[in-house]
This record gives sequence, structure tokens and C-alpha cells, in this order.
Amino acid sequence: MDPGQLLNWLGRRGTLLFSAVWFTAGYLFIIFGPTTILLFVGRFLTGVGMGMVALAVPVFISEICPANVRGLLNTGGNMVLTVGILITFVLGKWLDYKWLAICSLAPSIVMAATLPWSKESPRWLLQKGRRKAATEALQFYLGTGIEKELETLEASISNNVEAFSLRDLTLPHVYKPFLCTLLPMFMQQFSAVCIILFFANDIFAAAGTSISPEDCTIIIGAIQVAVLFVATLLTDRLGRKVLLLFSSAVASMSLTLLGLCFHFKKVQGDSFLESYGWLPLAALSVYFVGYSSGLGPLPWVLLGEMLPLRVKGFATGICTAFCFGCGFLVVKEYHDMQQLMGTDGTYWMFAVVVAACFFVVLFFVPETKGRSLEDIERIFGNTTSTVSSEDTDRRNGVAMDLLRA
Repeated sequence: MDPGQLLNWLGRRGTLLFSAVWFTAGYLFIIFGPTTILLFVGRFLTGVGMGMVALAVPVFISEICPANVRGLLNTGGNMVLTVGILITFVLGKWLDYKWLAICSLAPSIVMAATLPWSKESPRWLLQKGRRKAATEALQFYLGTGIEKELETLEASISNNVEAFSLRDLTLPHVYKPFLCTLLPMFMQQFSAVCIILFFANDIFAAAGTSISPEDCTIIIGAIQVAVLFVATLLTDRLGRKVLLLFSSAVASMSLTLLGLCFHFKKVQGDSFLESYGWLPLAALSVYFVGYSSGLGPLPWVLLGEMLPLRVKGFATGICTAFCFGCGFLVVKEYHDMQQLMGTDGTYWMFAVVVAACFFVVLFFVPETKGRSLEDIERIFGNTTSTVSSEDTDRRNGVAMDLLRA
């Protein structure tokens, strides 16, 4: 099953509803599974559900939102995810895994109960020839006076009526945004975020922090929520590229500092812990300030914005699989890298990778702030896009009127 193709078959909202089935089944296996194998089955099922949500949410938000609030709402979606992580950290301090799974089941039930009250993506409905439903969806999301918007979407979709083929990936206006989306995904995972989140308690214990590892993870989770809240407000003000560059620079410096913590602990032993036991928490706190301001939310924002409509289903599936595959590779090889390079060298390696990616983003990734999805396609050379800057300004005005209402 290709989750990317589910976006085309079931729609954006339909994929999210389908993910609730996987989440529910997975958590029920974890809650009632009497064996370790069934626990792994449950974890696998929830992972499949997470993959569906990860690719469907940014596409759904990008297709139903005007350009000037698209970054705000997409980054806000990541903030909600981070709030969930923080709640899990807090509950995990006192609850066992079964009660934690019961608590985690609640959001999927709420999603399944509330999503049917929303509308499907108007773009997807028009792709399927359902013009009346698309009109109703546009009115639901943008209010009245959507005739010009409907005409613009129809003109855009009429230029993408041909079926997707792998040869489309050789077109510059397809492979360029595809690569520009894969790069932030690669940066996100090779910033060592999965290692830090999965092994947070072990990292704090090994680094010799003077605060209990459980409390450190809660502090880190709170920092993520606070910084992502600020990033949500700044994404449409400062732009994606500025925040991504700032984020990667801060993350690289913080990983360098974390590597120094492990290095000096190895060299100086207890004397380092007595004088600088606070430094590992400080390094990771600064790391998550950087990560949460860009590397965390923005790859998913760009996933929904940059990929052309014609290849969106296929390409979002590939990008999501690539992102999670990189995360799996990093976590799987972490202990081997520790043996090969030492813990300090491992974090220095990740710092160098993120620093190198900083310059690639600087020179090759364009800014998408305030641009319609059709405008973004034109940046990469798609000359069939028909939207004008006046259309973009009009959409933004509609959005602001709705927000003020």
C-alpha cells in the first residue's frame, strides 16, 4: 500500500480518516496484546497511521488555505504535534505503557468523529470531476464570492489532466521542487532529532546532567512547544528560508556543544560533572530552540507547498518514506557510530552534515512565503500555470477578512 497514492484515491480528508483506523487498531494491540510480538504489531500499525497523517496534513492544509496564512496553519499543525509529545513526556513519568496507549488512543477517536464535519480539498474534488462538491468546499473554507477562485483552480487543473508517469520526474519544474523538498527532510533527520528524542533519558544520564533525565525530557518538550508557538507566528512574516537557515545554524552549533560535553566528560570525568553538569541540558535546550523554529516544522510545510499538483500524490509518498527511512537509518546506526567515532565524534558528524546543508539551502532553495501554489510552480519553470499576482492578493484578502470575522 502506497500512502502517497491514497491521497489520490481517498482524498486528503479520506486519508486522514483512514489513518484513524490504523491508529485505533495499533493502540488496541498495545493495550490488550499479551505478548511482545503483538506489542510490535501495534507499534507497526500506529507507525503506518503516523505515516499517513504526516503526508496528508501538510498537503490538505496547503490546498485549503490562502497563501498568507498557509505557513501559519501548517506550522501550527506541527505545534499541536509537539504539544502531544510534551503531554506524552509528562504522562510517561507516572503511567505505564498500557495506560499511556489508552491516553494516546483518544486523539484518533476525536479525529475520526470530527473530520466528517469538514470538507475535502477543493483541488482534489476538481481533479475527480466533482465540481459541485468543490464549490461547496470552497464556500466552506473561504466563504462567499469564490467564483474567481474556482475558475483559477479549474484552469490550473486543466493543465494537469494527463496521468502521471515516471518520465515526469525528468522535467525541471518537477524534479527541482522534488529535490528542494527532499533536502529539508534529509536535514531534519540528520540533525539527530530521532536519536535525541528516542534516547533522551540515556543521553542526559550519559552526559552527566545534574537534573534527573525524566525532568530534562519534560523541560525539552516545553521548550519545543514554546519555540514552535513563536515559529508559527513568524513563518509567514520572516519566510521559510530565513527560519530554515537560522534553525540549521543553531542546531549545528548546539550539536557541536553537545559533542564537547561528551568529550570533556570522557577526558575530565567527575570534575566536569561538578563544574558543568548543567551544560548538556543547556546544549539540548538551545538545540530544540533551533530545531523547533525551522528544521522540525518547515520540511512538512514545504512538502505541501512545493510539489506540483500533477505529481503530488506520488511525490509526497516518496518524500515521507525518504524522511522516515533516514530517521530509521540514523537510529539504527547510532550505536555503531558511537563505537566507530565515539559519542562526541558522532554528534560532531551530525553538526557538520547540518552545516553543509545550510549552504545548500542558502543557494538552491527558493522562498515560498506569500505565494500561491500556482506561483510556486512558476518559480520552478512550469509555464502552464495561469494564476496571477492579483489572484494571490485577492485570496490573501479573503483570508484576512475571514480571520477578522
